[in-house]
Amino acid sequence: MSRVSISINYAIMIEELRSAGVENGQLVEVLKQEDYEFLNQFGKGFPDWETLLKLYKRNEEEFNKIIYEGYQITFLTKGSLMTLLRFKFGIEVEKDYEDKGTAIEGILLSEEAANNLKDTLAINWKLSTYVDEKDNLSKIRIELVKGTEFATL
Repeated sequence: MSRVSISINYAIMIEELRSAGVENGQLVEVLKQEDYEFLNQFGKGFPDWETLLKLYKRNEEEFNKIIYEGYQITFLTKGSLMTLLRFKFGIEVEKDYEDKGTAIEGILLSEEAANNLKDTLAINWKLSTYVDEKDNLSKIRIELVKGTEFATL
């Protein structure tokens, strides 16, 4: 399945709403109605909901694919990745995983959630699993792809 590519800003807006309990259908309806009063309950000044509305209006069918089938982020910084993990999965650095510089590791997710995250990540990041020797649990590591590795993608 090919996912629609979107910028991290859109992904964070969508996941922020989802983490606050907004269902997919409700989100689509709110955008269809241009209900800024509803949207402004979330985000405390960020994000600018007008940009999400423009994404919806540009191509409603594509937006529905983003919401119901998933998306792939076009480019991702480590800080944005951490923000995405917080909104999408409710996990935070130093509490649920470790920051290792060019990688983050120690993430516990279901296989389904890990596959979804893998398909969501921008191509400048790669996800792998490993067994943590401390607790013998299967965990996730997400690391920045080195410039030389892009040549093989």
